[in-house]
Amino acid sequence: MKRKKRILGILLPIILLLGGTGCMNEKASEETIVKHLEDTYGGKFEVETSKQGNSIFKNMYGDDKVIVHPEGKPEHVFLAGIKRDHDDEFYDTYVLSKWGDELTRKYKQEVAAIVPGDVDYRVLLYVEDGKYNSSMKNLSAQDYFSKKNQDAEVVIKVAVKTAGAPNPADYYEPVYRLLQLLEPLGVQSYGVSLGFVDASVDPADYIRTSNVNNVPWSNLDAKVYGTIMVDNLANITEPSQIEAYYEPIEE
Repeated sequence: MKRKKRILGILLPIILLLGGTGCMNEKASEETIVKHLEDTYGGKFEVETSKQGNSIFKNMYGDDKVIVHPEGKPEHVFLAGIKRDHDDEFYDTYVLSKWGDELTRKYKQEVAAIVPGDVDYRVLLYVEDGKYNSSMKNLSAQDYFSKKNQDAEVVIKVAVKTAGAPNPADYYEPVYRLLQLLEPLGVQSYGVSLGFVDASVDPADYIRTSNVNNVPWSNLDAKVYGTIMVDNLANITEPSQIEAYYEPIEE
């Protein structure tokens, strides 16, 4: 972006590629976390990948964590783990993922009508730690925003598949319309993160896991021609202003 981006609270933790011996073996840690999820939310959960915490760097990196989704619902992916310095306390982003998945379905037809071409997309939701918990699992996203907390950030992340370099100008109005689409949610911050990805690769899994992978467009293992990233704090009033937020990515 052309300016410093506002960050609301603590975003989803980065999945660390750190080896070493943890405070418990990986299988036991994974089973403990999954059992906690099943006891808390009911149903079965499937682990996609896990990373055992490192006892030496515990204070810096935290404890064991897993990427997980409800059985049969890979689109509802989230992060769960054991809190640093509190081996008997767990954390998870189940509720945020549930709301994000709800909003992704809510806007499916609108996004398809607004954004031209072949796209994959997901709605991401960021809320400061401590402002949501498992007791809110049956709330809808809109009820959460209207009755509990508007101090949240909602982002539509879109991968546009393109055969060769795109014409960014074709997407200034669609991005503007996506911003307008989010405005009625009433949250403090909302925005669009759009990447132009070469059609030779499939970005579907990157988009599906974008709420936990913390991988920016520029680090995607694929050809990305450029991005448009903008939010409501930019005070966009017409599509032509979106041009200032297009950033080409050089090889």
